[in-house]
Amino acid sequence: MFRWFLGLLVVTLAAVGGTVAWRTSQFKPVPMAQAASATGAPELNVDTEAAAARLGQAIRFQTISVQEGQPWNAAPFTAQRAWLETAYPAFHAAAAREIVNDESLLFTWAGSDASLAPILLLAHLDVVPVEEWSRKDWTSEPFSGAVREGYVWGRGAIDDKGSLIAILEAANALAASGFKPKRTLIFAFGHDEEVSGADGAQAMAKILADRGVKAWFALDEGQATIATHPLTGGPVSLIGIAEKGYATLRVTATARAGHSSMPDKDTAVTLLSEAILRIHRMPIEMKLEGGPAIEMIRALGPQLPMTLRAAAANEWLFSPVINQQMGDDPQAAALIRTTVAPTMLEGGPKENIIPGRAMAWINFRLHPRDTSASILSRAQAAVKGIPNITVEWERPPNEASAVSSTTSDSYALLSGMARIVAPDAPVAPGLVVGGTDSRYYGGVAENVYRYAPAIYTGEDIAGIHGKNERLSVDNLARMIKGYGHVMTAGAG
Repeated sequence: MFRWFLGLLVVTLAAVGGTVAWRTSQFKPVPMAQAASATGAPELNVDTEAAAARLGQAIRFQTISVQEGQPWNAAPFTAQRAWLETAYPAFHAAAAREIVNDESLLFTWAGSDASLAPILLLAHLDVVPVEEWSRKDWTSEPFSGAVREGYVWGRGAIDDKGSLIAILEAANALAASGFKPKRTLIFAFGHDEEVSGADGAQAMAKILADRGVKAWFALDEGQATIATHPLTGGPVSLIGIAEKGYATLRVTATARAGHSSMPDKDTAVTLLSEAILRIHRMPIEMKLEGGPAIEMIRALGPQLPMTLRAAAANEWLFSPVINQQMGDDPQAAALIRTTVAPTMLEGGPKENIIPGRAMAWINFRLHPRDTSASILSRAQAAVKGIPNITVEWERPPNEASAVSSTTSDSYALLSGMARIVAPDAPVAPGLVVGGTDSRYYGGVAENVYRYAPAIYTGEDIAGIHGKNERLSVDNLARMIKGYGHVMTAGAG
């Protein structure tokens, strides 16, 4: 009997080993369409140093977004709009401008062939505030727009005035050269991306939808070429093909209020604490399949260690190992699951008062495989049995975006742009874990992508919404060239 069992085990292991080896050998990127060429397109004639100075000027307009209920300062937006008109006259002469909800800018550069679906290029005009306590840690004044040491410094240099100015530099240079696009180019520059985009991008998307616009693709910020990718150790150009949804759960606990010297067995605070822990620890599916992560690993296959390639190709066998390895890294885990983050608490007004109500807010970033309805249902199930607990969304959630194609001609065009930016970097699809204006344009574009044609280091990325935000002059040059490629190769 033992020999029979041992023989069966050997045969089984051999079969499993053969299956693993075969699946690993077949684990390859899906072939992409060939990128469009820009044959006959005019050369971009852009003075990069002058462009850097103009980016610095744009940064000096303190176009700061504020939360609902706080006073909105429209003056910097108005001044910036007037300056853009004088800084980019050829573009303004070629494209029709519309002002949406007083601040956002929608431009249409009409193409000669109305049968071609337009290209939609996105950026945003607003920036996040600079916290007063952090100003001492900036090496240049946050809104100085200083150009020094090969960088343009200041809030918004990367997020997102770098893209805004690079798009306009490329478009203005092309218009000045006499370039006439065959395919219509639409430029949508929102003014409130940092606080939801409802009055900017959402409103402009509705205008386009009401006009029956169906763009070939939309391109926004969100990802870029990363100088050092954690899986390969080298540069990788990541094109975002989806972004996670955003939802905040409000959890409320009620109990008898009173004096802290005579507490009940449970209070609103203890009930809330248990609810927070249960929701934070509730099981949420974590896997490579069902999202952009598996496509990213496929695209990077030749650069990956054999062990990781084998594990990804055989998730049916190695999923516990993958989940353990990626789950221990917050950045990796965010790519393969919906994340749960308790962020805000509200309780009693004084240390010796037992509050009758305590509240918590838990932020979810929804993976494309999950919906807000399914997550809410799980959260409600998780707190079942805890008395006097209510669980509801703070506001209507933003669902995860649809996943755009990696086999389309438009993805191939953007891959060509990425290879211009970083010729030696492999191109791979990615998942954007934050939020961008692009989420509103799914209904007016065949595919929506998120990529800025720049090479960012970890230090560059740390400055976004942080201190010492900066964009290198070299990256500004790459971005101008990259956006120019999209306009000429895609619409020329």
